Amino acid sequence: MEDCLVKRAYYEEKFLQGDLEEHPIRQLGELYLEEQKKDMADLSYIRFAQGEVYFHNCDYEAAIFKWENIHNELEPWAKKNIADAYFELGFLSTAEDIYKSITSDSLILNTEVALQLFTLYLEQQKYPEADQMIKNAVAIHPDYQNVTELACAFFEEQEDWNSAVELAVNEAARTKLPEWFQKIHSFIENGHTKSQGASHFVPILYLAQKVDLALFEKLMAALWKSHEQREDYLSWITEATIILLDSDLQHSYKWKSLPELINNTFIQLLSGRYNLADLTEILPNLLTAWLKVADIKTTPLASAGVLAWNDVFPSQMNQEVVHSAEESLAKSADQGTLMEKISGLVEVIQKWADERDLNLHKRFESSLNQLSDLKSRRWMIAGKSNSGKSSFVHLMLKQPDSSLIDTSLPVLYKNGEETGFQLMADEGISAVTTSKEIIEAESRQDTMLVYLEPNAFLQKHDVAIIDYPDLNGLNKKNKHFLEYVRMSDSLLFVLNSIEPFSTQECEFLLDVTERVPLCPVHFVLKKSEQLTSDKISVIGKRIKNYFPDAELIIYSAEEDDEQQQEALSHFIDQHLKTERNERLRSGNMLFFIRGTIKHLLQQQVKVEEKLLKSIQFDEDLLSKLQGAIHQLYDLEEEKTKVIQSAYRSLKDEIQADILNTIPKLIKESADILREDSDFGNIHHELNDEMNKRIDEYLQYTVHPAYISSLQNWISLSEGELNEAQELLISWNDSFNDLMGEERIRLECDFQILADWQRDADRMTGAIQMDQENILLKRTPSQVLLKSAGKIFGVIPANNTMMYNRYKSFVENENYNETAESIANKFFRQFEILEKAIPRDISLFFKEPFTALKKSAASYQEQVDQNKTALTEMKSHPETFRDPIRLFDVRLRQLEWLEFQEKSNKHVY
Repeated sequence: MEDCLVKRAYYEEKFLQGDLEEHPIRQLGELYLEEQKKDMADLSYIRFAQGEVYFHNCDYEAAIFKWENIHNELEPWAKKNIADAYFELGFLSTAEDIYKSITSDSLILNTEVALQLFTLYLEQQKYPEADQMIKNAVAIHPDYQNVTELACAFFEEQEDWNSAVELAVNEAARTKLPEWFQKIHSFIENGHTKSQGASHFVPILYLAQKVDLALFEKLMAALWKSHEQREDYLSWITEATIILLDSDLQHSYKWKSLPELINNTFIQLLSGRYNLADLTEILPNLLTAWLKVADIKTTPLASAGVLAWNDVFPSQMNQEVVHSAEESLAKSADQGTLMEKISGLVEVIQKWADERDLNLHKRFESSLNQLSDLKSRRWMIAGKSNSGKSSFVHLMLKQPDSSLIDTSLPVLYKNGEETGFQLMADEGISAVTTSKEIIEAESRQDTMLVYLEPNAFLQKHDVAIIDYPDLNGLNKKNKHFLEYVRMSDSLLFVLNSIEPFSTQECEFLLDVTERVPLCPVHFVLKKSEQLTSDKISVIGKRIKNYFPDAELIIYSAEEDDEQQQEALSHFIDQHLKTERNERLRSGNMLFFIRGTIKHLLQQQVKVEEKLLKSIQFDEDLLSKLQGAIHQLYDLEEEKTKVIQSAYRSLKDEIQADILNTIPKLIKESADILREDSDFGNIHHELNDEMNKRIDEYLQYTVHPAYISSLQNWISLSEGELNEAQELLISWNDSFNDLMGEERIRLECDFQILADWQRDADRMTGAIQMDQENILLKRTPSQVLLKSAGKIFGVIPANNTMMYNRYKSFVENENYNETAESIANKFFRQFEILEKAIPRDISLFFKEPFTALKKSAASYQEQVDQNKTALTEMKSHPETFRDPIRLFDVRLRQLEWLEFQEKSNKHVY
């Protein structure tokens, strides 16, 4: 019945019962009339049905009218229908109020109301309210038709991924339907679960195991990858391994991605990025879980990983797991080449060392790089003294004996574009410029001489040749000899021609092949009169008894080189060219990796010493930089004083001349007075004459003198500033020499000289000076004279007397105040230049100050960083050693894979 009410099909189910021959409105109308005739008529149900028919026919007002008169158990549904009608009419506010007023115990009705409100809020773009309504609908009746799908679609559209994920998780747990697990998987893969913690999906993962193991694996793999770049990665690994260990997983299920994922995780965790203390809590369980889910491809890796961890941390692994790993590894298929995995470990170690500025074992590093390149090869040639080894080397290289390199160092002959020598020691590689460097290197056992030259033989066969120094004694514990054997793909041993293949030589080489399994050994013998064909045949048979795969090469120093070269090429094509034993190379690479790890462990003390030296050096340099900054302040102050003082000197000199000359010019102006002058107006004429003479003096005498002095001042300033720049250049060179690079540039800004010159050029034009009020000032004597002049201008007077009085007044008056006023006005036009001198000189030194301060700040930061690093290394030595121990775990895993059984491992 509720389904009918939802579809508004109550009228069909209750009254028409499928009879649609006549229009429902007519049928219901007739039923209404019949019901009305009854004594206890109840028209509510028919009205409800009529409202449905009106609604279907879009007569919403009639429908509302019918439903408003329903007061039975259908009243909540009637209210819901009325709200729907108002919704259709566009009266959304009214519809919302009616929806909210409905109260009912019906899950379906309440769900429908929530869904209708959800739709209404979407129409109004009230997304928070819509969000609440769809969540209400899910909470009320999650099984209701498409309500969860609708909610999920809404959350996705709103990019409310937390709600979408939570809904999918809840629905997967509630329904156990695969499609909800798939939905969770898509959210994880698309990065929408980053806000959820590592343990959030644990319950759903346990459930996924029971639903479908393939789904479980997909979810685990997706979560694993999504956590790789997150801070809670280790927490996730802990949770994931607990799930795998706790679960009773089907052995028949073939895992597709988890085994390889755990393999990659194992490699990541051993890369030196994580603390060992954290990993000791995680890796034993991870390795156990890995062994549990490993497939055919990864079972050897997982087994070797368990055994490797047990080697380094024997108390941490469950011994039953260790025993199981030994059995699995023994039964596992041959891994084939491990070169890629070994090269991966080499790259990780190199990256870790580079990030910490550590010096790797350069001979080993070079050998590792060469061994990983399957296209290139190395052959080693060795023999006792007096074996004729050198002549054989030169026969191979087609070199004359005169080019023999006379040294006790191992020599690596390589094809190169240019001829040159290098010394390769454990600490580094350096170019050789003098024979003295080679002689000094002979005292060190860790050094090899590299000889590069264009060589057709080496280029043709893509090979490098190691010429090992003559062996005076065949010591089985010859450590360095074995190192060079491991650098090579084949060993060519030149026999002693006096006693070829002696017992001593045989035992020595058997020991070599025992320590370096799979290394091909061939023998070289120089012809002599004592060596007959029969003797050579006997020697060859003896060699075959001990070295069945070995060949014996006979050569002669006297025979034609071309024939011997042809025979040698035939031997190379038949034997050496095909000997690219990857198994040999992988074993040798493991040897050099172990040597590199040992070398790294010894680096801690060296790193501490290097840090300490770096701190001392940087602090010394920092002190010098700070001292230079203080000296630069003093230099700026000194140059400012000198240049300002020079300007003030020229100004004082010109000012003194003005103060001395102008009073004279004013007094000399009295020479324009005559006995017949107009004494009533004479003071104006005199004042004009005085200003004229002063103006001419300033324009044609003072101003040119000032401009000339200014040029001299600019020249003096330029000399002072050049002197400062030369001093800074010497500082610049000293600092860069100390720093070992062109790191600092102390260049001053000479633009200020150009600015001063421009200002000087602009001043060469005429100066503008206002007239000075010299005789028209209101002093008592001047007033008296003016009055007297006016009187005498009216009343006839004695002109001679007036002439004498005026002349005496002009010549005897004090004009110092006037001269000072004129001097001040003159220099006021140039005071901007004077005031700007300190600022301009400061700009001149600005860039050197910036460069020194920036460099000082950089070195201060470097000192602080190195001190922090040194303190960290001393207080927490494990931060350096722990990653190396983890590299050792990875190395041991590869060793287990290489040799399959612990008892068959190489002796190092």
